[in-house]
Amino acid sequence: MKKRYKFTDKNQSKNGILSVCLGAAALFLTGGIFAAAYLKSGQAGKTVAVLGFLALLLSVGGLYYGSLGLKEEDVYRLFPYLGLVINGAVLAVYVLIYVLGW
Repeated sequence: MKKRYKFTDKNQSKNGILSVCLGAAALFLTGGIFAAAYLKSGQAGKTVAVLGFLALLLSVGGLYYGSLGLKEEDVYRLFPYLGLVINGAVLAVYVLIYVLGW
């Protein structure tokens, strides 16, 4: 087997990985909320509203950790950027829902 050499001291950003995990959780929770609201014809109740608020908080937390991951030195930037994109998209969905009044 061929040896692989690493000529850098960079590692993956732990804050970036946390940001992606929070974003994935918020994304899956949002998808579940939309499915439940669709199946109940928009009458899903307070449980779905609380879960939606939880997903919103997860998304805001993911944005925070993604921005912390970008500020770290000597780390790869893939996970912080990916976390910012996922969490930004989820947050944009919630802002649109609030503004449009769905």
